Amino acid sequence: MNALRVWSKTDEVRMWLLCLPPGGGEARLYKDWAGRLPEGLGVAALELPGRGSRKGEPWAAGTEDAVAGFADAAAPLLERPVLLFGHSMGAVLALDLAHELRARHGREPLALIAAASELSRRRSAEISPDASDEDLVRWLRDLGGTPEELLTSPEYLAELLPVLRADLRVAARRPQRATVPLGCPVHVYLGEQDPMVDGAAAQRDWAARTTREQPPRSFPGGHFFVQESAGPVLAALAEDADAAVGGRLLRS
Repeated sequence: MNALRVWSKTDEVRMWLLCLPPGGGEARLYKDWAGRLPEGLGVAALELPGRGSRKGEPWAAGTEDAVAGFADAAAPLLERPVLLFGHSMGAVLALDLAHELRARHGREPLALIAAASELSRRRSAEISPDASDEDLVRWLRDLGGTPEELLTSPEYLAELLPVLRADLRVAARRPQRATVPLGCPVHVYLGEQDPMVDGAAAQRDWAARTTREQPPRSFPGGHFFVQESAGPVLAALAEDADAAVGGRLLRS
């Protein structure tokens, strides 16, 4: 099944914001963004197998498998400019996708936005996919952003934990290889109370992946500040998308 979910009316779109969710997340996290961003900025998202509308599909074998599928799915969007947005594990996949698109099509995204992601600090090194349910729940509680009533719901955990384990395995299997830095701007978005990401280290990590480093942006909230501070995050996304096309997106 196709990994791409398109949340905007295609005929209104001048450029695409292509979103990659955090570990354990689904493409529907970004569905309501289509009505909250400028009309010309279309919203689409990529979804790993085994969750959401791809429930029942086999898990991705690793990041290379996931990114290859994402590049296939994203191909129809490339007729218009594309900006990549990735949150936590999604930011790492967005980086690999940007390189895959460059290798396949000779073009990069207009910009990449990496939220709550510190490349030198691997989530898979902090919690094992084979950890007990109790340890995974404790880790999620430390991350913040998940209501306690969900973390104590057997039904919710029965849905979430297998997806989270699969995503942790994908992250753990990401090969480490040298790549030529991207030529597009890379923006780093940070949560001011994120317990899992050091802002200065994250900025250094991402600056090394681009020839066009941008100043970081900070928002109230923890590791899931993207949802906790959605209004300011969406305003920043609109500004950065507008800058990527020379101020033509928001111009009336």
